[in-house]
Amino acid sequence: MGSWVKRIKNKHLLGIVLGLFIAATGLHNALATQKSPLDALVIMDSSGSMKKTDPRELRKPAAKLFITLLGNEDKLSVVSFSSQAWPITFLTQLNTETNKDKAIKATDRVSSKGIYTNIHAAIVKGIDMLKASKALDRDPIIVLMSDGKMDVGDANKSTELRQQIFDELIPQLKQHHIKIYSIAFTENSDQTLLQEIADATEGRYALAASDDVLHKVFAKIFEQSKEPNLLPLSENQFVVDPSIREITIIANKKSDQSKIYLESPGGHRYNSNFKKQGLKWFESPGFDMITLSKPEAGNWKILFSDDDNKAYIVADIKLRTQFEYNTESYYPELMIKTWFDKDDATVSNNELLNNMELVLEIEHPDGSIDKQDIDAANADGIFTTRYKPTMDGIYAASIIATSKTFQRQQIFSFRAVIPKQPPPEPEPEIETTEEIKSVDETKTEVVPIAEPAPAQQEPEDDLTQALIYFLIGNLILLFLGVNGFLIFRMMKNKKTSQ
Repeated sequence: MGSWVKRIKNKHLLGIVLGLFIAATGLHNALATQKSPLDALVIMDSSGSMKKTDPRELRKPAAKLFITLLGNEDKLSVVSFSSQAWPITFLTQLNTETNKDKAIKATDRVSSKGIYTNIHAAIVKGIDMLKASKALDRDPIIVLMSDGKMDVGDANKSTELRQQIFDELIPQLKQHHIKIYSIAFTENSDQTLLQEIADATEGRYALAASDDVLHKVFAKIFEQSKEPNLLPLSENQFVVDPSIREITIIANKKSDQSKIYLESPGGHRYNSNFKKQGLKWFESPGFDMITLSKPEAGNWKILFSDDDNKAYIVADIKLRTQFEYNTESYYPELMIKTWFDKDDATVSNNELLNNMELVLEIEHPDGSIDKQDIDAANADGIFTTRYKPTMDGIYAASIIATSKTFQRQQIFSFRAVIPKQPPPEPEPEIETTEEIKSVDETKTEVVPIAEPAPAQQEPEDDLTQALIYFLIGNLILLFLGVNGFLIFRMMKNKKTSQ
């Protein structure tokens, strides 16, 4: 990047170019803009090796978690692949409980009986199913999970197909704006291939080194693709306000035998055996997923669980963010605006914003974490802060808003590329002088005096010079003619006198 950036002289153009360091990760440019609905394919490896790498078939509940979290406007298809790829369900909008239930149950039909791992065929199927999505103003994504390498049973053919992914399929993915969120399931996967596909399509790559973290990977993909609102958790406690219509909790288990409980502000305890209207409880070996409609306002607790839990919400008051880049800065600098949205309007009343504290939390590509406070909102209800990345790579970030009775968190991510060379030296400014030239008695004209240009023969100069030479030549001839005539007369008179 540093090699070509020196050639950019205009600082505003330079800022625009540097702004491209933010990879298609959910950055948006207008207040109250929401992300487009997803057209999502979950493409799952069904090769026989999955029996060893995922003996408890935890990829299935992990995929169910992802499907459950999607919204009513999103569409989803479950695709299985081994030697070839085939859809178990086609793209279906998740706008009814029946459609969502069909999509969830489709994951149970993914087997582990395939012989080969044809990643090429999986991507071809994905392109074929999603290539019209962007034209319909929808965001097409593929969640691609594999535990192996590109393999069709013939080493030469497998190598050829692997290269075709780079030469032929990635250009098509870019053309149709299809992002791939790839998951290498175990370290024996072709991690290089899966990561390069994700990077080239502005998606994300993750290594699930063991089956018990797979649901966390799917939760992260949901956050990266949808940028949802959450409730920040402190010691597995969270605060619900009256604007929250629904909450979905992901509670991680310490062991397969762990029993999760949810305690309400009134002290009532619920578990998976409890029957309550508006309460859905999904159990799996690694986590429980709890969905609660119209939760009671107040302080809730998740009991007997591990850490790193999540509480996603559907609410009337949402935390929103807008990201821009500083065009005056040579090095990348994010300018982040944050506000609360209700009915597509920015909330600016003091009742909500009073005593509200906002923090920007950044996780660097190396895993280190920064926190910085965000200044109070302006009169329009907008909070503003800046952040300068310091290293290349993908950053995870969140805005956390807290008061005594109201809390929100929004998670997002971005990729940064830092120039490798120092800023170019500014070009010296060319000084010009000005003189006043009289035009008439009432008006004057400012005429800039430019630097002297190299000598150059203009057409008018050539004509003038030719006329001068012509006159000089004629004068010489005239002089010679007159003197010659006088000498001739003198010699003639001399002869006559003799």
